[in-house]
Amino acid sequence: MNRTKPTLALARLVFLGLLLTGAAIVMLVTGTDRLGDMLQSAAESRWGVLAFFVVYVTGVVLLLPGTLGSIASGAVFGFGIGFPLALGSATVGATLAFLLSRSLGRDGSRQLLGTHLISIDRWIGTNDFVSILVLRLMPIVPFNGLNYAAGLTGVRLNRYVASTVLGMVPGTALVTFASSRANDPSGNSFLLASAALAATAVVSAIFARRFQNNRTTTRSTADRR
Repeated sequence: MNRTKPTLALARLVFLGLLLTGAAIVMLVTGTDRLGDMLQSAAESRWGVLAFFVVYVTGVVLLLPGTLGSIASGAVFGFGIGFPLALGSATVGATLAFLLSRSLGRDGSRQLLGTHLISIDRWIGTNDFVSILVLRLMPIVPFNGLNYAAGLTGVRLNRYVASTVLGMVPGTALVTFASSRANDPSGNSFLLASAALAATAVVSAIFARRFQNNRTTTRSTADRR
């Protein structure tokens, strides 16, 4: 019985890896243009917002770039509907990906990584909300990658959802606003939104880096004591 459990856990982790690999291959073969067309077709169907929501959520679980969905949401529905729709869809998709990763991969990752995963859990510690928030604010951290990686750690679900929403608000708001004004790329609104998006990415990266450095220094000081 003790041998079956670890084996089953590793088998589930392998299944998760194969599932994500397959999704990534489909993504590469299909291309982002095709995915954008699917989102637009869903939005223009008789089910409108609901169809777009389902396609967006499914796409996030299957590694759809979150920014692509936000762009489509703003372009099709405008900022007033597009922003909350993109934020809600991305949050639900990220949460489902997190839960899928946790149910299939958490136990297997414990068996495979052992003390390394314990160290990661300790690094996250009681500040799991801040840890995920900082990672969400770092432009270099892949949105979909973090969804699944977080599920393998000890991050609490409620903290993960809250930090995910908060971390996505600035970027999602600016992307949907800019895409809603994309029909007039020379207009002031589009130019200002684009500049604000670039500035937000830079500021977020600086903030995240400084916080990470301060946290590392604090932990090193505490360990020496």
